[in-house]
Amino acid sequence: MSGIKTARPHGLRKYIYTVVILSVVFVMCLSATGCNTKYISSEDQDESGQPVYSGMSYEEPEEEMPDVETDDPSQDAQDAEDGIEETSQEAAGSSEKNSRYYQDGVLLTEGQSPNFEKDVKQIVLGSTENRLVDYPKGYELTYPGSMNLDFRYSPDFVRIYDEEMDVKVYRDTSWQSDVKELLSGLPSPHFMDPTYIEANRLTIHEDKWIQVNGKDVRVYSLTRTPAPGSPEVQNSYTYAYIPTEDRTYYSIYFRSTSFETHKDTIYQIIESFKTVEARGQAVYSLNLEPVIPKWNEETAALYQKICNSEEVIWGFFTPEPFSPKGKAKIQEVEAKLEFKFPVIMWYRYLGHEFPVQGMQEAYDEGRIVELTYQIVAYPSPKNPNFEVLDGVRDDEIRAFARQAKEFGHPFLFRLNNEMNSTWVPYAGHYCLCDPDIFIKVWQRIYRIFEEEGVNNAIWIFNPNDVSYPPRKYNSHVAYYPGNEYVQMIGLTGYNTGDYFQDYTGEKWRSFTEIYDRLWHLYKDLYAKFPWIITEFACSSVGGDKEAWIDEMFENLPRYKNIKIAVWWSYYDPDPRPESKGVPARRYWLDEKPEYIEAFKRGLKKSQSR
Repeated sequence: MSGIKTARPHGLRKYIYTVVILSVVFVMCLSATGCNTKYISSEDQDESGQPVYSGMSYEEPEEEMPDVETDDPSQDAQDAEDGIEETSQEAAGSSEKNSRYYQDGVLLTEGQSPNFEKDVKQIVLGSTENRLVDYPKGYELTYPGSMNLDFRYSPDFVRIYDEEMDVKVYRDTSWQSDVKELLSGLPSPHFMDPTYIEANRLTIHEDKWIQVNGKDVRVYSLTRTPAPGSPEVQNSYTYAYIPTEDRTYYSIYFRSTSFETHKDTIYQIIESFKTVEARGQAVYSLNLEPVIPKWNEETAALYQKICNSEEVIWGFFTPEPFSPKGKAKIQEVEAKLEFKFPVIMWYRYLGHEFPVQGMQEAYDEGRIVELTYQIVAYPSPKNPNFEVLDGVRDDEIRAFARQAKEFGHPFLFRLNNEMNSTWVPYAGHYCLCDPDIFIKVWQRIYRIFEEEGVNNAIWIFNPNDVSYPPRKYNSHVAYYPGNEYVQMIGLTGYNTGDYFQDYTGEKWRSFTEIYDRLWHLYKDLYAKFPWIITEFACSSVGGDKEAWIDEMFENLPRYKNIKIAVWWSYYDPDPRPESKGVPARRYWLDEKPEYIEAFKRGLKKSQSR
């Protein structure tokens, strides 16, 4: 959910907020006003100007995305097409005076001239160093000639890597007029907090400003000491922030096996950085599609049913849905709507048992459960995601997986949702600004489930609709775990209302303002997946909630990839001391009879289509 994240009672989300963190988030909210803008190109509109959305084809992919690193020489040509450059000193002497050009992620052959209106990258090969020119992002730098390049995420970053070091280069725009003041607080206030540093075994090496080509550059370096036996070898980080003449600034993030060993190389790359005239438009060169696992027959059938559904399958959330009180609330709302929700949603956290009994009861009622599993450990400053990364919590996860297998029936499994945010400890904001940690944690949990024989979980990758902080390292696609690890794409976009308008600038947003924007972001990247609105709702503060529900039902069929939508029927309390606990964002579906009637009308209309 966008904007303020607050503690939700009854153990729903045990988020801890300080006034300082809230203030940081509020500033970020103000910068993200683009969430109120429709991003629909002329190609996506019909004659009336309404967005037109295409459907999907859900066939099991014939082949997987190639791995970035390969020892197979026959893979080199495919890597070139995928925007991956594996360089070596023997590569010198290419098409144009030791230069290679990539255009939209594809290597140009000898005789082809680059079109600088496209996404052009130039690599100038030297004897020991190469020079990269990223034209759409407007910079150049040199790097060791033995390192490889990855251009697949070009709108967000370029990656330079080998076994010893991983480098990512970003370009961002400051939400503050005083860019230097902003950079002084980066990479994250948590990495400067003594309590967080001690709890997570961080060692700070540098926190300083240096001069590079006449510019003040901020450099911050640290090392995380992993747990004994950890498979992680790259645990040292250096963050370099390079301002320009306007609000644009560049970031270079280094992750290496040793700060001291690679310090000279790190500074050589930083000091080689220069801006150039920006030309062209960066594009992704990714092939994202689900690799279907070996599910049991019942789970495979459910997945196909979801993919092939021409109507939205509705879900509902209320606290403790497996308890007598929660069940009673669901039945009460269903009676008013004269409709039974096929999907219900619930939360579990690291250390909790898999709710076998509740899941079985839901199954016996003919319901599918969207089970959210979050790696959190509030209120401890110790981040449990580092422990999962290091393998310390394997036994707990393995026990959870065994119980999932014991249940045996299909369920929707949403792991670590809304990771591109500031309100969950598995976010990059808390995990060293490194989405790769999220990916490794996800993959580790997935492998444990596989090892325990879990063949009844449909995995959902679920970013928030707007990234907080709004920086390129925090892009939703940077967290994508890989084609083998995801079968559905989750969407989460709330109309939070305007309760906090004077404090954060949040505004009332229509359903189409939220989901037209998400369609624009996701339609090319995730087109081959079924989508689920894992949780959403409209607040009753700041506008006409009844009209919002009417508009939602009118427009939801336009988004053909959306197969399931789950209404989150509860509230967000005001976390501020002077009004703590007051319902701020009132999402209850049954708060007023007219909201129920609007939803009932929409259901009947959609069923008659």
